[in-house]
Amino acid sequence: MTPTIISPAGTVTNMTPNYEVRLLLDPDAVLSPKLELADTVLSTFHVASTIKMNVQFLDTCSKDIYTAGWSARIRKAENDGLELTYKKRYAISGVEIDAALTTDRLLVKLRKEDALA
Repeated sequence: MTPTIISPAGTVTNMTPNYEVRLLLDPDAVLSPKLELADTVLSTFHVASTIKMNVQFLDTCSKDIYTAGWSARIRKAENDGLELTYKKRYAISGVEIDAALTTDRLLVKLRKEDALA
């Protein structure tokens, strides 16, 4: 097996992370009687028309993947093909974000190199 050589972390800068904001909303206030988003919500948040989507989460019965910080799922959107998505969650605080992004970038690079080997 050939050793994997990783270039110094300083040669490529990390992406600026995107942040996701989740809101806990009262269903009675945001849903119509048909259980669809109310018109006021659609217009306020500039939401596109509804797309039906099925999502299947992948894990073991004991949630080993989730416990390891991963979330893997298969998505099937209306009029679209299957999509495998995965997300890695790192325990980080504000000052550690850059280090976590560097770690993630290096892990992704290793996985790609292993796949090509």
